[in-house]
Amino acid sequence: MSAGEEHEDLLGINKLSVDYSYLLYKIQDHVESIQLQTTKICVSENQSITEGIIANIVDKNIEDYNLLLKKCEELEHYFDMLDQIEVISETFKDRLREATKDLVDINRKRGHR
Repeated sequence: MSAGEEHEDLLGINKLSVDYSYLLYKIQDHVESIQLQTTKICVSENQSITEGIIANIVDKNIEDYNLLLKKCEELEHYFDMLDQIEVISETFKDRLREATKDLVDINRKRGHR
């Protein structure tokens, strides 16, 4: 060893350089570990948010479809009521014709007496 190298070793520059490099390595390793954890958390949160949003959209769509289905069932009920009114009105027309005919027949019979 030369005198300059011995002087550096006496001051511990080589050890200091190695320790500094090791410290930088440990800091970089720790930062990478934090980065990986942060990335995992962000991906997990993003997935939860996305699934939550999708679940909310699906729930809202189901709610809307159920409401639409209820309105369709009400509309079908009204159509059934209209069909019943049609049947009643048709039989009413027939009964009215029959009553009119009977009245005419009764009036004829009375007129012939």
